[in-house]
Amino acid sequence: MYQVMVVDDEPAAVNLIRTVVEKKIDRFTVSDTAYDGKEAMEKIKEARPDVLITDIQMPVMNGLELVRMAKELYPGLICVIVSGYQEFEYAKQAIQYGVTEYILKPIVPSDMRKVFEKIGEKLAVEYYRQRNLLIHRMVNDIPTKKEEIGRYFQGGRYYGAVIRRNGLPCHFADHVKTEVFSDINEWMITYGRDDQETLYLCPEEIVCGDYVEMIKRQIKKEQPEAAYETSIIFRKSVPGEEIGIMVRELYRVLDGSIILGKNQTIIADDGKDFVLETDKNYDFLQNLEYIAKGQKFERLKKEIEGLIQRWDKENRTQLWMESRVRQICYMLQRYGVGEADYREYEYLLDEAFVNAGSWEQLFTSLMDIFYKDQKEDTLNLHKQSTEEYFEKIKDYIQNNMAKPISLQSVSKEMGVSQTYLSRLFRKYEDISFNNYLTFLRMEKAKELLKSEDKIFVKDVAEQVGYKDQFYFSRIFHTYTGVRPSEYIEKEKR
Repeated sequence: MYQVMVVDDEPAAVNLIRTVVEKKIDRFTVSDTAYDGKEAMEKIKEARPDVLITDIQMPVMNGLELVRMAKELYPGLICVIVSGYQEFEYAKQAIQYGVTEYILKPIVPSDMRKVFEKIGEKLAVEYYRQRNLLIHRMVNDIPTKKEEIGRYFQGGRYYGAVIRRNGLPCHFADHVKTEVFSDINEWMITYGRDDQETLYLCPEEIVCGDYVEMIKRQIKKEQPEAAYETSIIFRKSVPGEEIGIMVRELYRVLDGSIILGKNQTIIADDGKDFVLETDKNYDFLQNLEYIAKGQKFERLKKEIEGLIQRWDKENRTQLWMESRVRQICYMLQRYGVGEADYREYEYLLDEAFVNAGSWEQLFTSLMDIFYKDQKEDTLNLHKQSTEEYFEKIKDYIQNNMAKPISLQSVSKEMGVSQTYLSRLFRKYEDISFNNYLTFLRMEKAKELLKSEDKIFVKDVAEQVGYKDQFYFSRIFHTYTGVRPSEYIEKEKR
């Protein structure tokens, strides 16, 4: 419910406005009242209403001065003047101070309802914006006030879940890191650090039956295909002010649970303590360093392959395995193996973990990184122009974007390694393969939506590779700033 404060020196006028708001207008409630501007200003500081309705002529401090002071402190406060005075100067000054509406007495309930319909639309947009900011802060462990969370998450109690497709987000993101938020009209609030992830915040009132089973069905229906998925679910609902605690726990468990190539569903609040792997043992490096010193590179490959295979059987998490692989990389660099530029190493290692669907794929990518020169020279003998060849790769992606393509499937089809393909995208497009694919799909979607022929959003989604139109709409809104339906209307003008 949106909170309204009513200010008038006549108690009868206050009671009339309260009655009209609470009996005739949905989604609004009168949370407080005052009988002069000074009293109102003190209460505004404590209650922080969404809407201020005030008379003009009042003792101590008049309505216009109240609006001026209130808007200076709280620019987002929506102010409505209700007065029997019709002089132009009052109206002009009210507009200058930021008044949204100016309503004349005697109040007509139908006129008041129309005013509040417009106010409701503005507040819905502002609440949506504030919820998105709060979710971003909560996920990134930035301190948030309980009062703010309770204000903008008004569903009472919430259930939560987060699903990650494939590996953790890239540490070295492209120039603009894209966060994916739900549509303003969706009942279930969703968010993703990128388009490979969805955090679900579900108001208790829309849950029918067992929430765990409901969210599993939602995930199965909505999520694009992936090599593997990790789902973390909160079985119990929490009050709005505790959403931040729940969200941070969901992400703590998610980031510390992902195991390469393994589908997992974990109940985060089942009473078991979740502890991150803290093993600091790097003894394996001594043997690898001894082999590297002797320049026995074929044996080195077999040793690394054996290690990764063993860690996979032990169900080591991505975070744990990443730390060991990076140690191996730094050690190899000291002996002149692989890429000399550590920044290139970091980008390629990042993408190797993000895109690998199994330990075998990870090992292959690592060998491409460590021993890239020989492979790439052999490969390039068969190509007259690398840029020309890259254009063929882009053509293949464009012609097959409706299918569930991935870095692995494209590299296999084009006869190149995943690492080599990643390098080409970094070189010629300066973005990752995944972000390029999303860019291509969104541009195609815009083209289809602009078509003069009537086309359904569901059909557009399928033609650009998304099985669920609501998930597609979120990505489209993130990319363009408008929903598909709004984009269609804009193009018709």
